[in-house]
Amino acid sequence: MAKIILNITPRTWIRVTANDKIFFRIPRNELYPSGLKRLLRIEKYNDYKVTLLGLAKDKQFTIPAQGCGVTFFIPCPKTWAKKKKKQYHGTLHQSQPDLKNFLSAFEDSLCIEDKYIAHYSYLCKRWVDFPTGWIEITIDDNPTYSVVKMPSVEGVSTC
Repeated sequence: MAKIILNITPRTWIRVTANDKIFFRIPRNELYPSGLKRLLRIEKYNDYKVTLLGLAKDKQFTIPAQGCGVTFFIPCPKTWAKKKKKQYHGTLHQSQPDLKNFLSAFEDSLCIEDKYIAHYSYLCKRWVDFPTGWIEITIDDNPTYSVVKMPSVEGVSTC
């Protein structure tokens, strides 16, 4: 079992549409505040993707088709009291943003096409009482799966 740690605070996936191209054509000083906010958010997300890909390449990591477990460690908000941060340190992160948004950003950063990924051994997000977070990946060298007995299709009507 191999363990890889990527020292970057996890970010969530951002939907970018074809209409967002306009924000890159208009000079920043001419954008409305909402357009500038959107542009900066997209730029931060793109920087995250490039940095995460660079960290993964440094560690020679690519997402395997099966047997990979991913844990996202999210820093506690700065506004929380020290007592609350201590209480939540290491516990499951059960609030927004969703796990699937962290996973989508992770896959979007490391894969051109993620259709080959068939199975994750586990996915998790946890609170940490540190200023920055990280992503921990475990790879099972010999993943074993139980055979699932599929129901028979004989005698089943399609209409």
